[in-house]
Amino acid sequence: MSETEQLLDPTTNRALMDIAHELFAERDVSALCEKVLTRAQQLTHADGGTLYITNPIRPKALEFAIVNNTSLNIYQGGVSGNRVQFTPLPLYDSFNCEPNMATVATRAAHTRELINISDVYDDEDQHKGTTQIDEQSKYHTESVLALPLINQASQLVGVLQLINAQDTEGKVIPFDQKSELILQELGRFAAVALDQQLQINSQRELLAELSSFSSPHTLLPKILKEAQSLTMADAGTIYLMEDEETEPKLRFSVIHNKTLKINKNLLGSDEQSNFNAILLKNEQGEDNLLNVASYCANTKQMVNIEDAYESTEFCFDGTKAFDESTGYRSQSFLTLPLLNHNNDVIGVLQLINAKHPKTKETIPFSKHIEPLIKGLSTYAAIALNNQILLQDHKNLLDAFIKCIAQAIDAKSPHTSAHCQRVPLLMELIAQAACEDDAVFRDFNLNEDEWYELRVSAWMHDCGKLATPDTVLEKSTKLHTMQDGIDLVLARLGTLDKGPTLTNGQTTLSHEEIKEIAEFLTSANKGGEFMKEADQDRVKELANIQWYDLDGTPHPLLSDFEVMNLCIPKGTLSVDERKIINNHMQVTIDMLESLPFPKKLRRVPEFAGGHHEKMDGSGFPKGLTREQMSLPARMMAIADIFEALTARDRPYKPPMPISQALRILRNMKDSNHIDPDLFELFVRSKVWEKYADMVLLPEQKDIESGQEYLN
Repeated sequence: MSETEQLLDPTTNRALMDIAHELFAERDVSALCEKVLTRAQQLTHADGGTLYITNPIRPKALEFAIVNNTSLNIYQGGVSGNRVQFTPLPLYDSFNCEPNMATVATRAAHTRELINISDVYDDEDQHKGTTQIDEQSKYHTESVLALPLINQASQLVGVLQLINAQDTEGKVIPFDQKSELILQELGRFAAVALDQQLQINSQRELLAELSSFSSPHTLLPKILKEAQSLTMADAGTIYLMEDEETEPKLRFSVIHNKTLKINKNLLGSDEQSNFNAILLKNEQGEDNLLNVASYCANTKQMVNIEDAYESTEFCFDGTKAFDESTGYRSQSFLTLPLLNHNNDVIGVLQLINAKHPKTKETIPFSKHIEPLIKGLSTYAAIALNNQILLQDHKNLLDAFIKCIAQAIDAKSPHTSAHCQRVPLLMELIAQAACEDDAVFRDFNLNEDEWYELRVSAWMHDCGKLATPDTVLEKSTKLHTMQDGIDLVLARLGTLDKGPTLTNGQTTLSHEEIKEIAEFLTSANKGGEFMKEADQDRVKELANIQWYDLDGTPHPLLSDFEVMNLCIPKGTLSVDERKIINNHMQVTIDMLESLPFPKKLRRVPEFAGGHHEKMDGSGFPKGLTREQMSLPARMMAIADIFEALTARDRPYKPPMPISQALRILRNMKDSNHIDPDLFELFVRSKVWEKYADMVLLPEQKDIESGQEYLN
């Protein structure tokens, strides 16, 4: 039994114990604050009261948690639903940073002593603020009893203030000694209960906040900032584990030093390589236990060092060298591992030089802070591990997507790298749209939308996996499993060995046979357009006869060969074009069958529209411009421009940019591609940026491109 309990009667002690159980059972902070104030007023017969709370780590002001006054019928805060209308009381003067002693509550907070005033108007230091409030509310404050609430770590949690004790007849009287004893005992329970619930709430809010970050790059600085704030640390570092099987190490990721004004986010930067990683194994393959960070990672234990220069257990040569070069003095260290749900180390949090809240002198890290920082590290590790897992899955998805794209390109050396160059063009077009302040001024992409765009571009031709190689690999008009022109030339070769007649009447000379061979070879390559006269000549040449070993005559070209050689554009026949065009429907079917997360659900639409036309004459769905998203329309231009300027197509030489833009302009005029995007493509010189990265120097044959704009 405490000394206070011995001075109180058994009935009061039992009431206080019941209240203690009630307070510790309450999990809601607002309800807890209300119970504390209500019970305090009941036990001391106070007419009014206020419960203030503050941040135990960095107390700057007293926040009104609940205000209650029976005579004035004021009830704000707690679970009342009424917002407290009073401004927080600053604990320090905003100009000279001196302690604010102008109110009873702030004076109790600074002195950490119970204050009992019989008549506040007799106290020259306190009555000014009280007078102002009384005049506004038409109330008369007289007796005041204020108690600072101190937690088990000797930190200020809040202040409980009661006003105007009343006797049985309702007359205001001073608070007696029994009231002081009751309030002190109640305050002891309240401080612990409040501190626990405030910590839980704070940690819950911190976990929610940490979970809201979308990448380790933004999450890690937040973790370090919260850790330094919680421990009053001047500096800190977060190391991330590189779990290489042969050489596991800790890599510097975030560094912050307030005194030296160092604030570095090294994650993924080139500068990260300038900081030597901490190896977890020594040259003998044993655990490195000399460095305090590697010790924490290897043992999974927290280490609290009062002064690094006096430590004999760990080597701080690197720290001392840093101090010598910067004039800093590293003293107290608190280092702890970041453990995931599998109890695997994913990083190490190191805090340096705890500061006294008032004197700002460097002090050891308090043992009382260790459970709090351990709790923070647990939440931080959960959030960080989630981000690492998400990034790992994202990396796997990216690698799988690029693997599919490479497999498509590998099916045909004549379209190799198409699936890799279209994403590059897509990004250039999208970036130009984001930077445009005219037609596309409302278009912008966040990080998730950029990723969605990239995935769409990489997957835009995935349906070609189902396209037969004989069609996809058809580099010439007569190509099946091999180029059929070789067989035609062999037949012509037999004509050159002896007298042979065309239609049984005319003998072909060597020069004529050679010219026919050159013509058919050229016709076999395909191109952007084959003249009708050339098609007629192919049909005419088909009538030339050649004789086999038995003397049997055969036409120079079969019907199949005539049909293919007369293909007016490219190398594909109508039926083959249908087969390869079907890759778009296959692409859409494949992508729509995948359970994309919400942030990637537009991938099928973006990827599946690059053969649609603005007038609705495209395929596979015949969509019009109004039915297509802007990224889908971008994809169409990227796909066409890459195909036109590709330098690995066997049926045509690398097309110069002037010709490619002329074709695109014609497609725009025919309402096949988006006119605004074409204007942007030319005006923003997307073609030039792409040419500098991919095309041959001789393909870049224009300067401004303005001649292609209307």
